[in-house]
Amino acid sequence: MKLLRPLVVATLSIGLAAGLVTATPPQSAPAHEVPDPVGEVWHVHERLLVSDSRTGDIVVIDDGRVRDRISTPKAPISLARSADGTLAFALRGRAADRHHVSMIDTAYDAQRAEARLPYVARTWVTTSPGGVTDGRLPEASGKIGIPSESDGVLQWFDPKKITGFEDPRAGTLNLGQPGHYSLVVAKAGDGAELLHVGNIRGTSQVLDIASGKVLSTGTGSCPALHGGMLTADGSRVIFSCANGLRVVPADPASGAEQAFVPYPGSRRVAVMFGGADGVIWGSTGGALSTVQRIDTKPAVPTVTEVSIGRRGHKRTVLRVNSSPDGARLYVLTHQGYLQLRDGHTGKLIRERRVMKKVPTSLDETTEVAILPDLAFGEDSVHVSVPQSGTVRTLSADLRGGVYTLRVGGKPTRMVVLSH
Repeated sequence: MKLLRPLVVATLSIGLAAGLVTATPPQSAPAHEVPDPVGEVWHVHERLLVSDSRTGDIVVIDDGRVRDRISTPKAPISLARSADGTLAFALRGRAADRHHVSMIDTAYDAQRAEARLPYVARTWVTTSPGGVTDGRLPEASGKIGIPSESDGVLQWFDPKKITGFEDPRAGTLNLGQPGHYSLVVAKAGDGAELLHVGNIRGTSQVLDIASGKVLSTGTGSCPALHGGMLTADGSRVIFSCANGLRVVPADPASGAEQAFVPYPGSRRVAVMFGGADGVIWGSTGGALSTVQRIDTKPAVPTVTEVSIGRRGHKRTVLRVNSSPDGARLYVLTHQGYLQLRDGHTGKLIRERRVMKKVPTSLDETTEVAILPDLAFGEDSVHVSVPQSGTVRTLSADLRGGVYTLRVGGKPTRMVVLSH
């Protein structure tokens, strides 16, 4: 009997093992076999990207609902999108010694209104990146440019090679001396692409993008140059200085002369937005009660001031932007009101309360974005409200109700991708 016990145990063990094998469903796939892929695409009319200044996240909002959050380094200062909306760029502020540019594949097809999950495709660590104006970087010859302002060099990138392992660098352009740049792309009469480079130190020059050759330089005194824009007819570039506007022919070979237009008062222009029928709107920091109206139709542009007060109530400028077609001018005030104004005359059409008051002393720095932003949908306007962690959406005419989406953190910069 003592000899049979091990045999019985062994027989039972073999039987149990055999039973376990038999019990395994024959149709089960091995643990590491690749399953059939599941389609991950959905219809999105509008994709809104919002930068969270508290965490560095880029909040992805699809048709009014938070879809995802993309992690980027903390302290974002700027957010930009490519012309076709397939890429976005989050630039980190300059409080730290490492300045990141997070290049995001937006995973959005504007033609088909199809969206997937976006992701950071590449991160570039550089020095003092800049060049963002109203959510856009300079683009020319199918390339996107980001300047390293402390080096005086603009790096071109091939957008088709940012996703993947290919080298996306597509050449450089010498911008002259280091500084903070206002960059404007224009075209010569023969179709050649030109880059107008305004430097905060007061210099400006026109570069041939293909060769890098300096074609002309700005003349006259221009302290603290900040802000530049191409006129609607493409004939001139206007740079804003502390003492007036420097007007430069878009094509130096046209034979047109440069001009200088002094401001009507002590208030300057630092940022510009396209209006209607040849008008450009200008503003600056400092909680001012006016915006500047620049009429580019005359041979020499004219500048007038437009008050944003309403019926004796004080209003001061917090943020300005215009609709893509320039027909509507929007002014967000420290008092918490969003104003809709005529894009040509500046006349007040309507205003709505969209947030609590913001201290007039609050102003942007180079460390991290802190102020609200404005962005435009097909027939809507979005307002980021950092102090409440919300994004508020109104109809373009400000008549409709206010839709509030709570995203948390401190939402600041925004860009819209739309079908």
